[in-house]
Amino acid sequence: MEGLLRVQNPVTARSYLGDDTTSTCALITPSPPTNALINPLPEEQENIDNYINPDELAIKLKHMKDIDQSDKKSTSSSNCSLAEPPSTTLLNNHYLHMPKDENIVTQEAPGKVQPLQMTFKNPPENYFFMKWNWILIRKISAWMFLSIMVAMLGIVIAMIWTLPKKCNPVTQWYQGNLMYEVFPASFPDTNGDGIGDFKGLSLKANYLKSLGVRILRLNSIFVSKDYPDDYKNNTSLTKIATPLGDIKDFAIMVNTMHTKNISLVLDLPLWPYLKKLGHLEEKLNLNSTNAIVDDPVGDITEFWLEKGVDGFFLQGIEHFANSNDFPKFLRRWKKIVGQDKILIIDEAVLNVAPKSSVNTIYMNVDLVKVNVPIEEGTLKLSNFFSSIFNSTLFSKANMPWILWTLGDESSVRMADRLPYKNGTLGATLLQMMLPGTPCIFYGDEIGLTRIIDLHGDRKDVEHLHHLAPMKWEQTERQFTRKDLLPWNHGIQATVSFNQLELISKAVILRSDSPAIYLNSINRDGVNKANAEVKYANDEIMVLHRWYPRRKSYVVLSNLGKNRFEADLSKYLYSGEIIIGPTPESKLESLSFKNISLWPGESVIVFVN
Repeated sequence: MEGLLRVQNPVTARSYLGDDTTSTCALITPSPPTNALINPLPEEQENIDNYINPDELAIKLKHMKDIDQSDKKSTSSSNCSLAEPPSTTLLNNHYLHMPKDENIVTQEAPGKVQPLQMTFKNPPENYFFMKWNWILIRKISAWMFLSIMVAMLGIVIAMIWTLPKKCNPVTQWYQGNLMYEVFPASFPDTNGDGIGDFKGLSLKANYLKSLGVRILRLNSIFVSKDYPDDYKNNTSLTKIATPLGDIKDFAIMVNTMHTKNISLVLDLPLWPYLKKLGHLEEKLNLNSTNAIVDDPVGDITEFWLEKGVDGFFLQGIEHFANSNDFPKFLRRWKKIVGQDKILIIDEAVLNVAPKSSVNTIYMNVDLVKVNVPIEEGTLKLSNFFSSIFNSTLFSKANMPWILWTLGDESSVRMADRLPYKNGTLGATLLQMMLPGTPCIFYGDEIGLTRIIDLHGDRKDVEHLHHLAPMKWEQTERQFTRKDLLPWNHGIQATVSFNQLELISKAVILRSDSPAIYLNSINRDGVNKANAEVKYANDEIMVLHRWYPRRKSYVVLSNLGKNRFEADLSKYLYSGEIIIGPTPESKLESLSFKNISLWPGESVIVFVN
C-alpha cells in the first residue's frame, strides 16, 4: 500500500513551487489533473527530499475532489459564462503554494470571485509632479486662457474699429480740397503797426480749420521798398518783408498750419522780378546732355522748400512760356519740388505756350488756375463751364486739376462785382460744386467789400482798396488794436458772418462726396468730367454732379437780376435740399416742377 502511494519524481523536481518561481499567469496555465500533480518547471537544486507523506497527499486529493464537486454544482446552477477556470480559483484562494503577498490583493465573497487588484511599489509622494501646487497652477492657467481670449477679442474689435468707414476714392492733398488765398498784410496784426503778420496768421489757424481749409495760399511775402503798398516790386524772393516778421516767425506759422493739417503754398512773382529764366549750356558727355548753369527759380524753390513750403504758384511765368528753354526749366523745377509738392500755373500759360511745349506743361504742373467770370451771367457762364469740361484738361486721368477762383489779389472784390447783396454766398456754393480744387479769396466767405475812400485821402493806393483788412465777429480778436488804423483803412460795408455755416457745410459735403470732390470718371479708357450743365437761361443755371454707384447732386444758382420761377421736371424730378438757399432755410424735399429762387441764391440738392 505504501509502495502504491509513493510517487516517483525526477531527481531535479520538487513537490511544490517556491515563491520565487511561482507562475503569475494562471489564466493561461491549464489546471493539472487531480491524479497527477506534476511540476513542469525543472528545479536546478538536486538535493531535495523527494518523499511526500501519503497522509498529506490523501488529504490534498480529497480536498481537490471536493473543489471539483462544488465546481460542478455551481456550473449546473448558474450560467456557464460566469464560471471561473480552476487555476483562477486556486490562485484567488491562495491554494497550496501561493502565499499572500502585499502586491496581490483579493477579496473573498461567497459565490463570487473578486478580481485581482494590483498596486504599485512607489507611493504617490515619490513622483515629483505630485508635490506641485496644482490649485495655483489651475488658477494661473484659467486666468491666462481668459486673458488670451480677451486680448484676441480686443484685437478683433480694434481691427474692426480702425477699418475705414467709407470706401471713397483717394486723391492727393491738393486735389478737390479747399484752398484759401490770403494777402498777409490784411490778416491780423499782432505787433501794433497796423499791418498783418505771420503771428496773426498763426492765431487764425483755428478759423481756417473750422472753415474746412486744407491749403493756405499766401500772396507775396517778399521784401520791397515800401511793403505792402508796393508789394509787387520785390527786391528779393528769398527775403521776407520786415512788417510780416522774420524767418523764425515764418517757421512757427508753417509749423502751426501743418499741425492743423493745412499745407502752405507761396506765390512766386517771377515777373517783373526776373527778366529771363536763366541760361542753359549744352554739354555732350556720358552723364548729361543739358547742364543748368544759371537757374534762379530753381534756387528760390529749393530755399523755401527747406523752410517747409508745400508748393508754389509761378506767377507771371506766362511771360517766359515762349522761350525754347522753358520746357527744360519746367522739368527741372518739378524735379526739385518732387511729386509730393506742387506747382501751379495760370491758364494764360497754356494759351501762349507753343504746341511743342504743351505736353511738357501738362506733365510737370499740378494745378491750373482758372478765373470764373461769375459776373457775366448764367448763359455765358454755362458756356464757359461746358468748354472747360470738354477741354484737354479733362481728357486724361493724369492731367493737372483745375484751380477755380472767383477772385484774387489782382481782381475787384466779388461782392463789388455782383449786383446783389447776398451774391457771394450763392456764387461760393456754386464754386464748391465745381469739379476740381476751389480757392476762396479771403473775405469772400463773409461778403467782404473794398474800402470806400470818401475824402480821397487814399487815392495813391486806390489799386489796393480791394485788399481790405479782414473782419471777424465781435467775439474774436479784430484786425488790430482799436486805437490804430489799419494800413488800408476806409469805410466798408457790413459783412454777413452767418454765411460761414453754410459754406462750412458745403466744404464738408464736398470732402465726403466723390461725386463732388472728384473731377472726372474713366469708362472704357475714356476720361470725362463728371459734371454737366443740365439747364441754363438768363437767370438760372443747374449744374449736375455724379459718380458711379454714389449719390448725385445738383446746384441751382440764380446769378441773374430777377426772381426765377419755372418747371424743371423735364430735366429732374425731385430731391432733398441739403444746403441753402439762405442760412435760415430749412431742409426739406424739393420738387423740380416748381422751382423758385431769388437773385443771388443757390441751393444744393441731393437728387432722388
